[in-house]
Amino acid sequence: MNPLPDSSSGIAPAATEFPPELRERLRLAEPAALALFFDTYFDRVYGYIRRFVPDDHLAEDLTQDVFLHVQRSLATYDPGRDPRPWVFTIATNQLRDHWRSRANQSGRGEGAFDLDVVLERLPAPELRPDSKLSEEELGNQVRSAIDHLPEGMRAAVLLRAFEGLSFEEIGHVLERNEVAARKRYSRALELLREALGRTWQLHGGGPR
Repeated sequence: MNPLPDSSSGIAPAATEFPPELRERLRLAEPAALALFFDTYFDRVYGYIRRFVPDDHLAEDLTQDVFLHVQRSLATYDPGRDPRPWVFTIATNQLRDHWRSRANQSGRGEGAFDLDVVLERLPAPELRPDSKLSEEELGNQVRSAIDHLPEGMRAAVLLRAFEGLSFEEIGHVLERNEVAARKRYSRALELLREALGRTWQLHGGGPR
């Protein structure tokens, strides 16, 4: 059993993708194609951003900004490529801009909130290895463990487990090469194993 791609974790697994035959129409900003693109990715981008910011309203505002940027950047979209890495790159850059703006306002200097900054990890949730966890309990523990990952590792897990991006695509989103993306993801799984302890073993060892 793979506990990560589960609705109880707060992000729906990737199910519907934008049809390849509509990519050119998207680049041309045809209203029907644009509406379907928003329907396909808006909630998923919001879920991704929400895991990095402290409240729903801020996540909603940043997600709106992402899709405004998408509209303004359609001429640069390559219709020969899957739009997922493109839209999640825009979302990640929006997060970077937000953190840098806050860092400048607080006098901490540009880059203080970059994805490479390792957040202080909170204590891992208390586990109950002698009892069977419900799906809801399991989802809550996995969500907590993911939320306590350093930001770059958290992004790698979310993009890999929930969006199914390749390591090459994840590297592009995070502005790293494929090898660095693989290492970041592997280290994230190690930290999840440590945080989840016996729960990880009982439920199949997490994503691959």
